[in-house]
Amino acid sequence: ITEYKDYDALVQNINLEDITSSAKNADVLRQLRNGDPDWNQELYILGSEIDGDIDEFVVGTGDDLGWLGYFIGRSEVLQALHIYVFPEEKEQLVAFMRGIIQNQSIKELSIHTDLGDQGFESIGYFLRNDNALTRLRFVDFHVDTECGHNIAMALEQCRHNSLIRFVLESSYDEDTFSEIATVLRFQSQLEKLHIDCNNIGRNGCVALGNTLRRWQSSNLKCLTLSNNNIDDLGLEALVEGMSNCSNLETVHLCDNRSITAAGIRSISPLLQSETCSLKFIMLQRISFGDEGAIALADGLRGNKSLSRLFFDPTSAGVTDVGWSALSKLLCDTSSINNTYLSNHTLEVIGDGSSDANPPDIGWYIAWNRNRRIDAAVRKIL
Repeated sequence: ITEYKDYDALVQNINLEDITSSAKNADVLRQLRNGDPDWNQELYILGSEIDGDIDEFVVGTGDDLGWLGYFIGRSEVLQALHIYVFPEEKEQLVAFMRGIIQNQSIKELSIHTDLGDQGFESIGYFLRNDNALTRLRFVDFHVDTECGHNIAMALEQCRHNSLIRFVLESSYDEDTFSEIATVLRFQSQLEKLHIDCNNIGRNGCVALGNTLRRWQSSNLKCLTLSNNNIDDLGLEALVEGMSNCSNLETVHLCDNRSITAAGIRSISPLLQSETCSLKFIMLQRISFGDEGAIALADGLRGNKSLSRLFFDPTSAGVTDVGWSALSKLLCDTSSINNTYLSNHTLEVIGDGSSDANPPDIGWYIAWNRNRRIDAAVRKIL
């Protein structure tokens, strides 16, 4: 990164109106400079206004983005930075990023645009230097192979244990995602991994599964993988990695419509693991049918952690056959001992509405949920 002008020497005499395109942008710089206590400590860098709030810096002709970067870098109170537009002119880009990478207070960084080679290289410096960062998001923009590679290279620079949430909500193909997933091997301290509305496919699932499997002492609690073109074999590869995450409590798999009963059955080893801590599984808009319901019932026998199993009763294709298996899971009446050993942990099955479930399922779930009674004893009686 090239040297820039001496902002420290100039800052005492700078007129903020002279380096901004509007009075509102000047006020944003003033807040950054002064650490205004009434400010919400969040900044959006935009190409056009969203709400007109005081935290929006709308880039226009006359804005010196080097100064914006400088004041961001000096700020000790800025908590969240959201970048929707990025300088295209090289000198402005270098000056802007040179300032930002000095910041040590930002806890959340959200990228909403392709920053280009040099921009992502600078983000890599920022990720390496900012010990305060806890949340990193790449959302709402198309990511081609080159951009995905740049994101992976930037992410590889982040080796701090402070990062606990990582979000990808952009348009990726499976090979591009695979490179990013592989780099995540350095982020075993993550507690929330949110990968939504991408085309990660089977190759991406294998790469992410391998990363999860290689993590030592994983802190992951929530894994969101909705609408990602995951199929049965992809889910099987993911489960191998999830089984290594003993703190994992929530898994979202909604809208992966290529998953069938075979994929659902592959979850059983995870549910039956002695270290399983899963509490929530979301399977909405997946058609797994009676075979899938039976697979879930089989997998949950002996499980004492899962309390909520969400799916759409109608679109899942579950008939009386599947409901019968789930009913037996909750209350096996073949003997008193089997009733006692039934599942007394599940508090939600289906969409959470008792009207959508068969009556006996509703009763058993209500007894499980009622802390004032012993569900096992109530089912036996």
